[in-house]
Amino acid sequence: MRASCRRLPIVLALAFALPALAAQAGPSSTAPGAAPQSGLTRARLKFPDGKTISVDLAATPLQREVGLMNRTRLPKDYGMLFVFPVEQGLQFWMKNTLVDLDMVFIDHEGRVTAFYPRVPRSELDTPEDKLARRSGLAQYVLELPAGAGARHKLKVGQKLGFAVAIPPN
Repeated sequence: MRASCRRLPIVLALAFALPALAAQAGPSSTAPGAAPQSGLTRARLKFPDGKTISVDLAATPLQREVGLMNRTRLPKDYGMLFVFPVEQGLQFWMKNTLVDLDMVFIDHEGRVTAFYPRVPRSELDTPEDKLARRSGLAQYVLELPAGAGARHKLKVGQKLGFAVAIPPN
């Protein structure tokens, strides 16, 4: 998985290998040979419907690049929140993301700027030009198991509740 660190757009891989931390979040599994990401900070995130979940934070360039790569399943009440130093145009791609995801782009105030339900997974051999890509203006991007956004009735303009440290530029 590769990430391009340009301002507009920033291309990031959307999936992250977290099997070690996933044990804390609930059952999950990884593709054979996947290197787990470890040491992620967790935070609480509250949806507009009142439901609160624990999310892993991807706040460094490496954490954001690895993301949910090679995970073959995600727990129902799981999320990963990508945290950026500033609000900007971002583009995420599904390189080695083996599960369908809901992607939520969030501004600096915690408001949803774009919501993409059921972004299709890739396979380990999916060619670059066939990878699903989604973009939006955001300082945060929340990845959820596919269907979670609809379950929480997420819509553009709604505010999510969370408190996280902003990484340095």
